[in-house]
Amino acid sequence: MRIRRLPVVAAAILALATGTSLGFLAPPATLAFLVDSATSVATFTTDGLDPPTSLSATGGASAALAWTPTVDTYASGYQVLRSATSGSGYAQVATATPRTASSYADVPATDGTYYYVLRSYLSSWTSAQTAEVSAIVKMGNTGLKACTTQSADTNGDGNGYETNPGNGCTDDGLVATDLNSGTSTSTSCANAGKDRHRFATFGLGLPGAVISINGITVKAKEALDATAGTNLICAQLSWNAGTSWTATQQVNVTSTAQTWYTLGGSAFLWGRAWAVGDLSDANFRVRLIDVSSVTTRDFFLDSVQVQVNYTP
Repeated sequence: MRIRRLPVVAAAILALATGTSLGFLAPPATLAFLVDSATSVATFTTDGLDPPTSLSATGGASAALAWTPTVDTYASGYQVLRSATSGSGYAQVATATPRTASSYADVPATDGTYYYVLRSYLSSWTSAQTAEVSAIVKMGNTGLKACTTQSADTNGDGNGYETNPGNGCTDDGLVATDLNSGTSTSTSCANAGKDRHRFATFGLGLPGAVISINGITVKAKEALDATAGTNLICAQLSWNAGTSWTATQQVNVTSTAQTWYTLGGSAFLWGRAWAVGDLSDANFRVRLIDVSSVTTRDFFLDSVQVQVNYTP
């Protein structure tokens, strides 16, 4: 009988079906059969994830972004990208969710002109970017200003920083001294046994037109004669020449070396809304209160300074 040799392709198919090996072709680990049981032609559709539209930006103390949400209801939200250079260098700084979100306020760390684009996202899938918009972020501040006048207040010994009190207004290594910081061992800022002192005439120089006061920082450069016990500086602010005062803020004093201590901050308003007139030399006051659980504790003050942050 004459035997015909199967073509190579036919042999390969036979090997796959039977699990045998022809040497040159290893059998698959799994043999799968796909069966289409549909009785009609299937229809497939594709879609591209659309970006939001009508992106806009308004400057000020922040970059206020607004847009019209994407038409794709399955989107998770939006990636906010920012650059300090127009047209390039974008980096994601935030996400805005859900899909119906239409605004975001970005607060960069420094003043400047910033450029923004947005894109929609779903998991790791992102849309094309929107057109670029820009905003000028300007958070004005007065810089740190030292007091130029001071006076002892009531409570405690009744004499505040009794030795060289004028030294408390100039950062020059010369100190105002509060000997025996009070008559009570209480560690409450409100206790009547604690020495207090007022500081004024900071010359903050705010412009006449200010949209908002955003925060007030008080810095005091203090040292102690010893660190035993609990020792604090408390601060209050007045907007009407000392008739009324804010609630106290406090910080632990921990060193016998001259050290800067900070109360409040660039976004801290001390519990009230401020007007420009409240911060004039005629009205604005800082009151420091020396608090210790040891009545013989001495406080040494080198300087009191104030900075106001605002939106011009």
